[in-house]
Amino acid sequence: AAGMTAGADASSEATKFPSFTGKDLDGNDVSSDELFSKNKVTVVNFWFSGCKPCVAELGELNALNETLKKQGGALIGINVDTLDGNADAISTAKNLLESKGASYQNIYFPSDSAAGDFAGDIMAFPTTYVIDRSGAIVGEAMLGGIDNEDNMAALQKLIDQALANDSAK
Repeated sequence: AAGMTAGADASSEATKFPSFTGKDLDGNDVSSDELFSKNKVTVVNFWFSGCKPCVAELGELNALNETLKKQGGALIGINVDTLDGNADAISTAKNLLESKGASYQNIYFPSDSAAGDFAGDIMAFPTTYVIDRSGAIVGEAMLGGIDNEDNMAALQKLIDQALANDSAK
C-alpha cells in the first residue's frame, strides 16, 4: 500500500502546471502560485499571433473570462510568441487582443523555464488547459477553439469539475 501511495503522489505531481514567475503584457509581475491559488479555476489558453483559429476565438475567450469571474475563476492567455518578453510580439499580441475586445490577462515567462518547456511541447494551437486552485491540471488539454460547440462543451465540463472539487474542499 505504501508503494501505491508514493505512485499516486508522483502522478498527481506530474499533472501540475509548471510553476513560473513572469509578467503580463503590461509589464506587471505574475507568479503562478498567486495566480492559481486566488482562483477557484484558471483556464489557460495557449495561442500565437499568426494562428487564425487562435485569433478567431479571442472574443469568445473574453466572454468566457467574464463568466468565470462571476464564478471565482479567470481565463489567462499565453501567447507563445511573447515568451522572454519579446517587445514586437507583445505589441502585436496586444493589438490583436484589443481588436477582438479581449481584456483578459495575457502573460509570458522565460522560454528556458519549466513552464517555457511546457509551452514548447504544445504542438497544436489553440490549446487550453483547466487548472485548479492547487495548480494541478484538470483532465486533458483541450485542442482547438471554443468557437467549436463540442470543444466549448468539453471545456465547460472541466471547468465545472474544477469548481465542484474546489467547493468540496
